[in-house]
Amino acid sequence: MEQHWLKKLRILMVGLIFSVPLNIGLIATCFLRQDPLASVAFDGALQKNFGESSVSNHHLLNAMAKLSFRELVAQLTNRELVEDGYSKRDLALAALVAFRHFNLEKALGSLPQQRRAVDIAAGPVELYPGLQEESFDAIIRFAYKEKWPLTAKGLFELLQKLPSPREESLCQAFSMTPEFCALQLLFQKTDAPQDLPTLLLLAREGTWDLISGFTKEQAQLLDLSVEKRRRLLLSYLAQRSHTAAHLLLKTDFEFAFKRLDDRGIADTLSLLNERTDEAYNFCAALLVSARSDLVRIMSAEKLYSFAGEMLPVPLDVQAAMTRFCPTLKAAPVVVVTAPTPEPAAKEVAKPARYHTVLDGETLWKIARQYKVKVEDLVQMNGIEGGHLYPGMTIQVP
Repeated sequence: MEQHWLKKLRILMVGLIFSVPLNIGLIATCFLRQDPLASVAFDGALQKNFGESSVSNHHLLNAMAKLSFRELVAQLTNRELVEDGYSKRDLALAALVAFRHFNLEKALGSLPQQRRAVDIAAGPVELYPGLQEESFDAIIRFAYKEKWPLTAKGLFELLQKLPSPREESLCQAFSMTPEFCALQLLFQKTDAPQDLPTLLLLAREGTWDLISGFTKEQAQLLDLSVEKRRRLLLSYLAQRSHTAAHLLLKTDFEFAFKRLDDRGIADTLSLLNERTDEAYNFCAALLVSARSDLVRIMSAEKLYSFAGEMLPVPLDVQAAMTRFCPTLKAAPVVVVTAPTPEPAAKEVAKPARYHTVLDGETLWKIARQYKVKVEDLVQMNGIEGGHLYPGMTIQVP
């Protein structure tokens, strides 16, 4: 009898031992099956149910703004209603487009006709009411199957974040955008074609406002002139682009040497980060020119750097000319002298002036600063409708 009870006790103990991991597994399963957003705290408390403590669209959108691309895509199957007839998948789609640059137009073939603008703390958002089940199916397929399901801005920002060497497929994807095509067309049509990696570097070293503003200008009025290319490169120079400095010398050497003021020359020299034939010749020509002492010293320093030599202390410009420009030193007039003016022309031509547009500046404000007419600025730079954008470089009469 006693053995019978001991046998039952052992069975009971074994059952208890096995029930512990089973219960833990069931509890974990319950937590994993919950909506991922259910763990997001709003105002210090979890909001799960509807009623007086229901989660609002604004609260969820602000929370979704912090989720990753894949976390938002995972919510595109969540039909749980929130408010105003919108479900969590509607809000996830809005956050995906607004904060993760999802290319909704490419996923559906066109943008939805119904759109509702909403301002939340994280930024402006557009909601898309009335989307049918097949639309969400197409969106989900596109998000998972497309390697780079992003807008041009999303591709651009990702291109800037990734270190070199970058993903080749990402470069190819960005090269198909209207922004890059406009950039490539300008260089091709001005007889200065550049390879894909060089133009990608140029675009990457600027801001999205610069390249998108340039693209909008070209869409309104296609300008494929040398002057347009020149202004664009100067705009990139203002944003400290090394590639723009090398391209300016490669495509417009005479302009850079003769027309840039000393400040522009100094900025260009500071951005020449590698030796090329154009960069070396540019520095050598400046060294024997009639430019300011600052420009000549910077040129000498850059030449010593290109040669991989230690910089002499103190730096002697004449010694640098002997070292790097032995053939030019005897006849510097060939390099620095401007063309002889006609006898009737007594005035010396003024150096060209350029202005980099700052945020909030207008044509009227710039014209007043330089004491010129707005009409002259518009005519000289071919500005349509008075449209300016930050980082844009314009020539001042």
